[in-house]
Amino acid sequence: MKFIQGFSADAKLMYEEASQVANDAVSSIRTVASFSAEEKVMDLYKKKCEGPLRAGIRTGIISGIGFGVSFFLLFGVYAASFYAGARLVEDEKTTFPKVFRVCVLFILRSLQTPTFNNKWISVSECIYEW
Repeated sequence: MKFIQGFSADAKLMYEEASQVANDAVSSIRTVASFSAEEKVMDLYKKKCEGPLRAGIRTGIISGIGFGVSFFLLFGVYAASFYAGARLVEDEKTTFPKVFRVCVLFILRSLQTPTFNNKWISVSECIYEW
């Protein structure tokens, strides 16, 4: 997250520079108009806004890839546990309720559910009490 916060701080600084250009143009509008420099000021503002735009796109791509990979790994573990459980049930080495218990344990552990019955009990202890 700090990596992404660094990107947003840089973009904020770049937007402040662009805002300063616009503020200067508005405050001295008569001078800008008398020299017919409206287009020049607009081009300067657009150039100042290109940096934050690129930084925003890069931040979106990086965070999207990061979230995609993390969810792929999370659901990959779920799929692998269900597949392994199905193979064990098919070979009659275990029963479905036991496999289901383990899969629920994985899911609840990944969600970090800390409390049951107003006590700080680990999820695994609650699962084994079923």
